[in-house]
Amino acid sequence: MKSLVYIIRDDYNHPKEVIDPVMARVFDEEQWEVVLTDRTRDLIETESAVDLVMFFTNGRPAGETNMTPDEQRQIVRKVKGGMGIMFIHAGLVLIEPDSPFYVELNSGRFVEHSPHHVEVTNNPAASFKHPITEGVEAFMAIDEHYYCQVDTTRTDVILFSTSQHVTAAGGWAHRADAGKVVALTPGHNPEALGHPQMIQLMKNGADWAVRQS
Repeated sequence: MKSLVYIIRDDYNHPKEVIDPVMARVFDEEQWEVVLTDRTRDLIETESAVDLVMFFTNGRPAGETNMTPDEQRQIVRKVKGGMGIMFIHAGLVLIEPDSPFYVELNSGRFVEHSPHHVEVTNNPAASFKHPITEGVEAFMAIDEHYYCQVDTTRTDVILFSTSQHVTAAGGWAHRADAGKVVALTPGHNPEALGHPQMIQLMKNGADWAVRQS
């Protein structure tokens, strides 16, 4: 049986024309059923058993409001019940410090980014091995360097991202009851998101997030 993934993407700065071709390289159609949408509420409203959701944006199309705390809690319950969740780059935006995503899932949250696109070198953590970074080598791409708040006492930092400005957590992963949480900060533009090492990180992250063990 195929795993079902909802991919929430497409806004002015992170268009589907950039994201969708990369997703076709991440998700093998023989193993995954892929639903592409720009609405987070599609995930909330579906009656399908979703195995994984990926946030590339906050999923609020023009004319819609931000998710309410109760709507976030509905997604949190899905994760704690066994659904995997991945936040990629701008999927970490508009997460407040008192929100269910941050408080209950430790999603991490965007705080600031570099004032312009810079060379960002992404290095897997050297102190321990994690399935998400297996086979992944350090890579550099011109990118919008994200600086995020994340409670490092409640997660494993698996990737560090360094630019001329700062070294910051570039990726983290942990369990949330029966579900799993993954976050990766690279990926603003085609060069960064489509880099072979970034694609491998997303492949590994998706596989780990839906693995039962």
